[in-house]
Amino acid sequence: MKHTEFTRFTSRLASTVTTVVTIGIMVVIGAATIHQNRISLFSPTADEITGEIPPYKTRLTQAFDDGIFGFSDFLWVYGKTQKLFGATVYEDAGVGYLILDRDDKLHFNTLPADAAPYADAVAALRDDLADADIPFLYFQSPTKEIDGYTDYPPGIDYASTDNAAAMRDALRTHGVEVLSFAEEFASRGIAPETQFYRTDHHWTTETAFEAFRVTLPYLNDRFGWSLNPSLGEYDSWQALYQPQSFLGSIGRRIGEELAGLDDYTYLEPRFDTAYNVYYPPSSTEVPYWTGTFHETMVRDSLLYSEDVSANRYASYFQYDYGELIIENRLADNDLHIAIIKDSFALPFTAFLSTAVWKIDMIDLREFEGSVTQHLLETKPDLVIMMYTNSTFNEPAIYSFHD
Repeated sequence: MKHTEFTRFTSRLASTVTTVVTIGIMVVIGAATIHQNRISLFSPTADEITGEIPPYKTRLTQAFDDGIFGFSDFLWVYGKTQKLFGATVYEDAGVGYLILDRDDKLHFNTLPADAAPYADAVAALRDDLADADIPFLYFQSPTKEIDGYTDYPPGIDYASTDNAAAMRDALRTHGVEVLSFAEEFASRGIAPETQFYRTDHHWTTETAFEAFRVTLPYLNDRFGWSLNPSLGEYDSWQALYQPQSFLGSIGRRIGEELAGLDDYTYLEPRFDTAYNVYYPPSSTEVPYWTGTFHETMVRDSLLYSEDVSANRYASYFQYDYGELIIENRLADNDLHIAIIKDSFALPFTAFLSTAVWKIDMIDLREFEGSVTQHLLETKPDLVIMMYTNSTFNEPAIYSFHD
């Protein structure tokens, strides 16, 4: 055999062996993952039997995202290695890059995007609702990148604040009324270091409560309503403080060793509450949950979990349902608000539910049908769209007629 032919043969052999070994490793890890998660994959929980959460999607996500065999060991080694070399930017196959800022907070990398088509779609929805005399407000949640505070490592080109500002400006050019919580927090002196979790991309429970405190007088002034201002007083709520208990959405991607842990605070009314919560919303005669604020909207499986990787942020509602209807049976008014939301609105909606009779909470990532037609048929007293706009990587949440 000539030298050239031998080289080709050994190269093909090496490629074949590498492929076979790689496939073999993947098969072993896959089989081990299924075996490791066999109970959660094939045995529905009590919550799933009663329809509390969409079962298959949730269980598959947990098994093949957070539950891969050996995943925690890999993250431990990765975290130790990155910490040793003092890394501040981490590659991630799913989202590109994760960034550690100078204040030790983690961020998803955000690329520049054109806000114009999204603002156009929102303005068109506003116009459709206006023709039916349904008021529309746009509530913009803050971004984790905060002007004058967030300090990135050299060379980071981050577009979170710019994207949000572009969306805000475009909406106001269209004449859409925008309440920017970032602007409100800055004017009220809300400390920027307290607004977000270190290891998660969401605002803290306390920050969501501050947004609720902003909202009550805003709606009263804007519509002449009489929402009870005492609901936004801290003395009306009790707090459960859980120190070093939460590894957030970004931290889970690089591990506790590297990310550290966040404190988590849960807020619950001190006053009497009674609710009916409907899921699916088509079953409006029989609520899936009935009882107090805690019994209907809070998931103890997350709130009291001993697993720091459990998504404590979603202790309110647990999941971004396509639609939930929340009825406050002790409300002193008959106001009906629809909230088109992303995940930032989960704790906020729970707080706002104490002030009005009914909230229709809609997430277009899971909602089926035309939300425009749905709103025209249900005719709420107000439609609030509450998005964060740090990124535009989920165009489905701006599809209002599909």
